[in-house]
Amino acid sequence: MKKDPNRSDSHKPDQTLPRSKILRGRRNFERLFEKSTVLNSESLQLRYRFYQDPSEGCLIGFIAPKKRFKSAVKRNKVKRLLREVYRTNQQHLEDLFSKESFGLHGVFIAQRETDYHQIKEEMIPLLKSLRERLQNNYSRGEQEKAPEKG
Repeated sequence: MKKDPNRSDSHKPDQTLPRSKILRGRRNFERLFEKSTVLNSESLQLRYRFYQDPSEGCLIGFIAPKKRFKSAVKRNKVKRLLREVYRTNQQHLEDLFSKESFGLHGVFIAQRETDYHQIKEEMIPLLKSLRERLQNNYSRGEQEKAPEKG
C-alpha cells in the first residue's frame, strides 16, 4: 500500500527498518548457518558471521520458527517485534560499519513467545556483546594487515 502524499502525516519520517538492512535470500541464510557464531539469551538467539569483505555489509535477519510458533499470526508478530527492537537499537553497531572495513550477516531467532520489553531487555546485551566481539575481531584483522616493522 502506497503512502498518500496528500495525507497530513506524510511529513513524518519513515519509521521502518529499510529492506537494504535486512538479510534476505536462501543463499545468504545458508552461508550464515553453515559457519556462524552463536550468542544466546533466555528467549533469543543471535547467530552471526563476520566477513573480511566490506561489500557484504551489515545485514540482520529475523526468524520465528514454525516449530515454536504454530500460528502465522504469532510468527509475524514476533518478527515484527524483533525488527522494531533492532531498528531502535541498531546504533550499537552502526558506527562500526560506517568505516566499511568488514561485513556482518546475522540473524535473531526467537526461542519462545515474549513481549516487546523482554525482547529489548535481551537484545541490547546481545548487541553490545556482538559489538565487543566485532571490535576485537577487527583490531586483530588490522594487526595482521599492518606491515612488520623491523
